[in-house]
Amino acid sequence: MSAPTLIDTHCHLDYIHRQEEHPDGTTGTDPVQVLARAKAAGVEFLVNPSVTPAKFPEVMAMAERFENVYAAVAVHPTDVADIVDQPEWLAEIEALLSHPKVVAVGETGLDYYWDQSLVDLQKKCFKSLLELGRKYDLPVIVHDREAHEDVYQLISEVPGVRGIMHCFSGDAEFARRMIVKNFYVSFAGNVTFKKAENLHQAAKEIPLEWMLVETDSPFLSPMPFRGKPNEPARVKHVVEKIAELRGISYEEVAAVTTANARKVFGLL
Repeated sequence: MSAPTLIDTHCHLDYIHRQEEHPDGTTGTDPVQVLARAKAAGVEFLVNPSVTPAKFPEVMAMAERFENVYAAVAVHPTDVADIVDQPEWLAEIEALLSHPKVVAVGETGLDYYWDQSLVDLQKKCFKSLLELGRKYDLPVIVHDREAHEDVYQLISEVPGVRGIMHCFSGDAEFARRMIVKNFYVSFAGNVTFKKAENLHQAAKEIPLEWMLVETDSPFLSPMPFRGKPNEPARVKHVVEKIAELRGISYEEVAAVTTANARKVFGLL
């Protein structure tokens, strides 16, 4: 019997190819090889979000080259310095939203962990991209690191926007608040970490119908690969952990999260 179909809702295929974060990676970073391993693990589609305008061409080229790779475009909160002298950045993103392989605005959001020197610009950028997502009825992929309340507040200021809490890092209560705002909760490899009790509880409690799975590769390799370069094939380990936490089958988690991903990205 073949493996259940999976969708990696967030992976940085361009980063994997460049070996930008793990230059000592030994598993092979050619996109053809990475996608072949993903397919063998049951991964049907991948969403490859961009983080800054300079990377848009590579992300778009991969989406055009590979049938099962889709793109998202936005400015990551830790990359907002890139747009300080680029007044056309928002128009550049908007122009790409009509591309048939662009399925989301992302990733964008707030990050108070790495650098708080540009918080105001982070907020301005995030708000503009939330409004763009609402305008085009596309999901917004949200990066939220140590910024839960400000993320919630800005989303609340854009009624009608929908999206995904990528690499969710909050607790079950925060997850429920985001679901009310029409945001799916996406779990990555850190849900497999032994000390991630808040994520374990959230994965147990929130409705499966509002859950997605991702790798955020090449980051956050799940157990037992923690510390090694991650890749889309390992999304199955996230599914396994959620199934274990909820006391249900791998097949059920795979089926529902895949249906959720198809719905939110319009891949029906």
